[in-house]
Amino acid sequence: MEYLEIILETRESSGTSRLKLEGLEYGEAKEKIKEHLNYIFRTERFVGIKISARGEDKEVEREFKKLSHRIALEKVLDFLSYVYGVEELEIVEEFAPAAENWLSRYDIEKMTQKEKLLLLLRHNHAGEWVRSQDIQEEYEILFGERIKLSSLSTYLARFYESGILQRRGSRAQWEYRLHEAAQLEV
Repeated sequence: MEYLEIILETRESSGTSRLKLEGLEYGEAKEKIKEHLNYIFRTERFVGIKISARGEDKEVEREFKKLSHRIALEKVLDFLSYVYGVEELEIVEEFAPAAENWLSRYDIEKMTQKEKLLLLLRHNHAGEWVRSQDIQEEYEILFGERIKLSSLSTYLARFYESGILQRRGSRAQWEYRLHEAAQLEV
């Protein structure tokens, strides 16, 4: 095996982190990267990733935007197996960061989009101002189903009218936040 330098950069809400690995064998590199990603995802729901590998006769780089933990790990492990020339199919274990552990308490299959949206707001955005476009993307990744932006906006407007949400900004760019009383009803 040739000498490889692997650089993993993650873009998070708090900034960018960088992990540089030099001269490691595949198994060692894989474990260090998994450990790093698990650490990042303890506080993040989605990250952007840029990973590169440089060797004597290789230079490969990939970039991904806004990935969940499982997808990020799958993409990074696939990249590693390619650059190391290893054929390994690894089943990526479902990792539930603290922010997403709440999902297991509900029977999501029997819930409406409106109910799921309210749960998402209560569990992941209590006290935070959030835009509908960001909620749409998070909803689709978290629940694995599409939601039209128009439907989502209607639900948010109804939550606002009923006093569950606060709203600020302009019609073109509303931001919403749960009222304190609504945060407690989880």
